[in-house]
Amino acid sequence: MSLNRMSPSEQRAAYKLIFAGCEAEPDRFTSDLPVSSEVWLLYASGESFEVPRGLLLTPHHGAGIAALRAAVLRRLPALAGPAADQAGPRFLAANESHLLAQIDFFDMLRLLPLTAWWHREVRMPMAGMPWTPAARRALALSLTGDALVRWLGESVLAHVGSEAALARFKDIGYTAARTRFGGLAAPAGQALGRLVNVAAQYVALTLLGLHDDSFPPGGLMRRVAQESRKVLETLWDCVRDDHAEAAAPVAGTTAGMTAGDVAAAAAISPLWRISVNRPAEHAVFASRKTVKADAAIRVFDTGGQGVRWAVIDSGVDARHPAFFDPLKLDGPLPVRDGLIAPRLSRVVRTLDFTRLSAITSGRLPPMPKGKRGPGEAELRQRVAAIADDLSHGRIIDWSVIEPLLDISHDDPAQYVPPGGSHGTHVAGIIGAGWPSSVYLARPDPMPLPSELAESGDVSGICPRIELLDLRIFDAQGRGDEFGILGALQYVRWLNQSRDRQSVHGINLSVALRHDVRSYACGSTPVCVECDRLVASGVIVVAAAGNYGYDEAFAAEHMGAGFRGQTITDPGNARAVITVGATHRTDPYRFGISYFSSHGPTGDGRIKPDLVAPGEKITSTVPGGTLASMDGTSMAAPHVSGVAALLLSRNNELMGQPETVKTILCAAATDLGRERAFQGAGLVDALRALQRV
Repeated sequence: MSLNRMSPSEQRAAYKLIFAGCEAEPDRFTSDLPVSSEVWLLYASGESFEVPRGLLLTPHHGAGIAALRAAVLRRLPALAGPAADQAGPRFLAANESHLLAQIDFFDMLRLLPLTAWWHREVRMPMAGMPWTPAARRALALSLTGDALVRWLGESVLAHVGSEAALARFKDIGYTAARTRFGGLAAPAGQALGRLVNVAAQYVALTLLGLHDDSFPPGGLMRRVAQESRKVLETLWDCVRDDHAEAAAPVAGTTAGMTAGDVAAAAAISPLWRISVNRPAEHAVFASRKTVKADAAIRVFDTGGQGVRWAVIDSGVDARHPAFFDPLKLDGPLPVRDGLIAPRLSRVVRTLDFTRLSAITSGRLPPMPKGKRGPGEAELRQRVAAIADDLSHGRIIDWSVIEPLLDISHDDPAQYVPPGGSHGTHVAGIIGAGWPSSVYLARPDPMPLPSELAESGDVSGICPRIELLDLRIFDAQGRGDEFGILGALQYVRWLNQSRDRQSVHGINLSVALRHDVRSYACGSTPVCVECDRLVASGVIVVAAAGNYGYDEAFAAEHMGAGFRGQTITDPGNARAVITVGATHRTDPYRFGISYFSSHGPTGDGRIKPDLVAPGEKITSTVPGGTLASMDGTSMAAPHVSGVAALLLSRNNELMGQPETVKTILCAAATDLGRERAFQGAGLVDALRALQRV
């Protein structure tokens, strides 16, 4: 392995060695820092470390969002300006559990003094140092002077040159503590050595993939010195500013702290973890018979009435005739250009969570062109009120934010249809109800499969269910973890703010890739939020993911990835019902779909919990028509529909998601496959209803 001949696979191995220090790193996290390795690689993979990237900031359990937000704004005051004054794409947004910081790498480093790691490894070891002007100048020279800059550059170049040297990469900081800071007290020297190691990791990442023969003589060393100086000066700024801010350091270390000491440390260290705001990906009708939904509806005379399900996805087209609510109109189905008025739909409401980051960061949310809404002055006033709440330590007030997310159903001309078809397809599997004769009367309809034409209708699992459309993908198909967290928290608030449960379940046919070396499996922000929602009484159904065949998935990440386990988040969450895919009509013969992600999870739990049809599933799409799609995204709504049937027939199960999960798994049909592939088996609606 040499710098000028490093292949992509060698670069990945180098990343691993830089952070872990060895091939078999026992630590779940690849660095002592509270910064996910994915954060480093996110910046390293871009054009520049100075390009802002989206990071999720998790507060210390003893601090909270308000305290963390105030601390971040003290460290990065440029993020506190009004929307019009914020330069470029940098911003700070919030939901109930996390901050979303769009910042560059050096701003990320400036947040390290807010962490318990800094308090333990830097602040406390340096607490006994004199801080006279002369001592401060000497310390600055020690950390940013030419001698250390040159030494750091030479050390990094020497360690990046070979695999054996990379395995000793962490020795750079230890060596600096012994040889470069010998004049300081041992604890202070060790603290500066840790900062040198942070700087070394940065400098090494700027080098990987470069060609040393592309530089003129001495050019590579000048580049290394430039990067070394930049990062060391940033870390010195952190040390200097931290000393100015820390009026009263907390004595001791976390190992010997009392509960009161921990609370005091949290006041100084409100930031627990920095991770990537992961992008989200999109992870029926004939298949109703496969899960016995048609028989269950006939035998138990239920169709989802009295149940409301949230679809967190790209959006549900409320104008689709398949979602017509006959209770809202006494008469024939009013269709114009193949569509109905949104107010006549069983899609009871639409909210756009792609606006959330703008709203909570003081920026005006993007509003669709040609659509009426609050004027700019009113929007600014509302956004300013939200920012004022956050600045005064008040938690997110969904009653204030909700109107800014709302897409009205009252005026068809003002309704904003979804930009993609995925969410409407998912919603149709859960709750379409559409006579096939009406569909076939459309001009140029898509031909129905023979089994649909014979059944007499185009029906989902629960043709009378109500749906809540929570959009987390924009028109370009972009979505992220922050938006999903906001939607989950909104559902919890919605139920808590009503006299009775308003939303009984949610469907998450989305996938967020999970690097097990950065977060404990099932402990990522979205998994924690899903488990919290289940604990509040809401059923959460998630797709397992479509990486069952994708060997390149692990190779895209540092280290071994899942080592064959391919369940994606939020399917890794303990309490959710995770669903894999099988054939739509003959699951016994064809078994589990080749693309369906399989378990066990990275920490050894059996997932998926169930499987359902996910191959060539015909369902609704925007524009009032049908289309066929594949994926565990199509399997999950089958289980959502069956769970809703169970609640509709047995209202006493509402608010008991764990019981519902137990019933569905106990009633599942064993397909004779490995449990890590099929879980409990194929979901069975009829048998589930018979068990209660």
